[in-house]
Amino acid sequence: MGILHDTEPLGPAMTETMLDPKTSLLVAQVKQAHASHRMDLSNKLLRSKHFNAPHKVVYLGDVATTLLAQLPHPETPEMEEAPGFNEQKWALVTQSGDITVHISSRSYWALGLFNSGYINIITLSGPLHERARIVFDTMSALGHKPWEFSHQNSAEKWFKKSGIHTSSKENETSWLAHRQRAKDDLNGEIERLQNRCEDVFQLLERDDEANLRIEIDHEIHMANEALRDENAPAIERALARIEAALIAADPRSMPEMIAAPAEIIATGEDFLTIDERETSGELARIAPNQNDLDDVPFVDLTASESEEE
Repeated sequence: MGILHDTEPLGPAMTETMLDPKTSLLVAQVKQAHASHRMDLSNKLLRSKHFNAPHKVVYLGDVATTLLAQLPHPETPEMEEAPGFNEQKWALVTQSGDITVHISSRSYWALGLFNSGYINIITLSGPLHERARIVFDTMSALGHKPWEFSHQNSAEKWFKKSGIHTSSKENETSWLAHRQRAKDDLNGEIERLQNRCEDVFQLLERDDEANLRIEIDHEIHMANEALRDENAPAIERALARIEAALIAADPRSMPEMIAAPAEIIATGEDFLTIDERETSGELARIAPNQNDLDDVPFVDLTASESEEE
């Protein structure tokens, strides 16, 4: 589900200057949190609520749960800071390929007595395009703007004390810069495929080109619509269909025909036997069978039992 847009898109140059090449630091408002997870006391790993061994309850919250769900190859998160009496105060770390994810949950309003008084501090380390894609997918899946705080004045005070960002506005700009970088990357994928389509069109007959162009134009339209809706999975599905259509239509990808061997008719001279005589330093020799086919006994198995009796 895409999020509502009420901000002007950032240009590519502005986006690059706002994003750190190695690390992303974002703060998100928690909307909901339940006792949906547990910490395994034996190894401090995050488990589901169905885990029955010795454990502590963890109120993970909607932001952390959604972000972890967007990681392509996540390891089991490790609780870096275990929850205590306050089950919504914790910190975890996990790895997904080249991306390291660190999330901590902190209260900023009303001593953490309500879910709306909590924020998640998110740190992502790794390749920028992967970090941007994780943020993009998280924002789309959340369905609300994570940079908008339920208690704005308290949030501004927290930012001044924390030193993470100078203000909530700077935090918002960072979220939007990551989103724009991911959209630019996805748009680049669409344009790359469009250029490849033009190369294939030039290799086809007029009728084949016209039919393929209609199909490709439809899928490009679907991909652009999905990009406007910030629906990355739908974009990838449309691009995959384009890839499949290009492979099927590209004459350069057609397998070459291999001629079948000439017909070979077997004769009696083709039967081979192994000469089992052992000779010093020699392997067993294969020689043609000298028996004539007429000498081979044949048994008629078609006779009925009554005839045999």
